[in-house]
Formats: sequence, structure tokens, C-alpha cells
Amino acid sequence: MIRQWRGALLLAALGGTSLLPALPAHAQTGLDPSFRLEVATDHRRRGLSWSDGKAAVEGNVTLDLSRSVEIGLGATALRQSRRHGGADAGLDLGARYRRDLGPWMLSLGAMGHVFPGASGLAYVEGDGSLSYDIGPARFHLGASYAPPQDSIGGDNLYLSLAADMGVPGTPLSIYGHVGRSSGRVDDAMRAARLRPQGRYWDHAVGLEYVMGRLATGLRYSGTSIGAVDPEGPHIDRHVGERLIWSLRVVL
Repeated sequence: MIRQWRGALLLAALGGTSLLPALPAHAQTGLDPSFRLEVATDHRRRGLSWSDGKAAVEGNVTLDLSRSVEIGLGATALRQSRRHGGADAGLDLGARYRRDLGPWMLSLGAMGHVFPGASGLAYVEGDGSLSYDIGPARFHLGASYAPPQDSIGGDNLYLSLAADMGVPGTPLSIYGHVGRSSGRVDDAMRAARLRPQGRYWDHAVGLEYVMGRLATGLRYSGTSIGAVDPEGPHIDRHVGERLIWSLRVVL
């Protein structure tokens, strides 16, 4: 359970998609499936709304192929997001490898993002992170890179520093992160989809109340992005400060 919620806290802060184990291994196949369902008042990744600033539901299923390797599929209601060509849903398909390196935890992953009904907007990216525990706190240093693709108007590099901690003696957990998005611009219109104004910083801090397999909390999210011109086909105004409520269940 600790691994489930620590992973969920980090991904909530970074606005990512989770691949989290939860259930005992299947008696015959050895696969370890888990399911996660979350509802939030806004679905944000790296400080940008993916649900047009509206409430959204996200679901994930994960299979642990071994102690180190997992694959997963996620689906998110995007509410006809301008950022993703008016798509009603986004699909995330990925794989992840984890390994203990003494006091460090190494995580390497690859993920594809698909937007049914929105032509030419799918893209892929890879990521890596190192995590280190100090007392009840865990710190994460991460990097994600999307190679040059027409759908995102160039390439995309995201660097981040994050931390999460369970408050001793309470059901509360706190988490936060700071990150920076940058990259080459080949098509300014498409690049503004994931990097409004070329490059920017984002940050978040949150508090969660954990009740067994349920968790609810508030997260503050913000970016360094100034006023955004919404005239582009893949640009919306939902990039500023926002307080987000969420409710999550892991099965």
C-alpha cells in the first residue's frame, strides 16, 4: 500500500499517468493487475489543463510482469480539449522498468499518448527518474524527453524535482514539485500545444487524506506562463494558478 500511494502522490504532483501495482499476483499467470480511478476538478499535467479546465475522470490498469517490469493503459476524459484537437478522451499506453541501486531507486519508462478523433496529434516520450528516501520523505529527480514529432511541433524536454512525505502519526501526506519544459521549435503553432510561449516553469504542492484504498485531497498548481493568445488551434487559457480537488481509489 505504501508503494501505491507514494507513486500516486508523485504522479499527482507531476500530473502524469500512473502505472501502479495494487493486487496480489494472479495464481496462474503470475501477473499482478491493479486498477486506479480518479475524479478531479481539473486534469493537469505539467501545469497545463488537459480537460479544458473542466472536471475529468481518469482510469488506469496496470500489469506487473515481474518485480521490475510493468505495463499499463490509462484513459482520461478530456472534455473536448482544445489542446488536443477537441478530443473527448486521451489514451496512455506505457511500460516501466524499476531497479534498486543501493539507497536509490531507478525508474525508466516509455509512453505513447493517443487522442481518438483528433488526427495527427499522437506522440511518444521516454522518461527516467532517481528516487532517494530520507526519513519519512522521498525525493525524486526526473527527466522526460519527447523526440522531434510533427504532432508537438519539435521536441520536448521536461526536468523536475519532486518530494512526497507521509505525516507521521496521521493519515495525511504532502507532496510537491517544480519542473521546467523546454525544447526545439519546428512549428510554433504545434509547439505551443505543450509548451505555450516556448519554455516555462511549473510547480505544485498538495495535501492528501488517505483512507485505506481511498484518498482525497487538494492541490495547488501554477506556471510561469503569462497571458495566452487563444487563437491557435491547440491553445487554451487554462495554464495559470488553480486549486484542484481530487478523489482517488486504488483496487
